[in-house]
Amino acid sequence: MSRRARSGRGHPAYALCAVAALVLLGGCGTDEMESAMAETGGVATPPATVCAKDAKGVQLPASFPAQATLPAGYVVTGVQARSAGRTVVTAVSPKPFKQTLAEMQGAYSTRGWAASEGEVEERDAESNFDGNGLRGRWAIRELPECTDNTTVSVLIGK
Repeated sequence: MSRRARSGRGHPAYALCAVAALVLLGGCGTDEMESAMAETGGVATPPATVCAKDAKGVQLPASFPAQATLPAGYVVTGVQARSAGRTVVTAVSPKPFKQTLAEMQGAYSTRGWAASEGEVEERDAESNFDGNGLRGRWAIRELPECTDNTTVSVLIGK
C-alpha cells in the first residue's frame, strides 16, 4: 500500500474529518458550532472514492441557503443535518484543485459572505466564512484517484 493510500488523502470522509479538526483547533466559533463539527469525527471506514463522472448526486435540503450553493458543476454527494440547524455538505468538483480553489474563494467571499482564517497548501485548502446571518467553513482536497477532481466539504450554521 502506498504512503498516500495509507494516509487517506483524497477520501471525502477524511476531508470532512479534516474540516472538523480545523474548526475545533482553529476556534471557528461557538461551542455549538464545534460540537456540530465534532459529530463528523470518528468515521471508522471511509467511503470509496467517487469521481465526479461517477458520483450520484443528492439534493440539498430546501432550508439550505441559496447564497451557500456550491459553484456550478459540483456534484453534492452527501448532506448531514446537525444540531441547531447546522448542515455539512460533501461534494466532488469535476475541476482541478487550483480551479476549484479559485471558485470556492470567489463563491464564499461574495453573495454576502466574508472569508477569513484560511490556508492554502499544495493539495488542500480551507477557509472560514460568515455573512447572511450564518457562518461556516469550507475545505477542499485534491482527489488524486480521479484526474482533475477535487473533494469539497462545507459546514454552515448559525
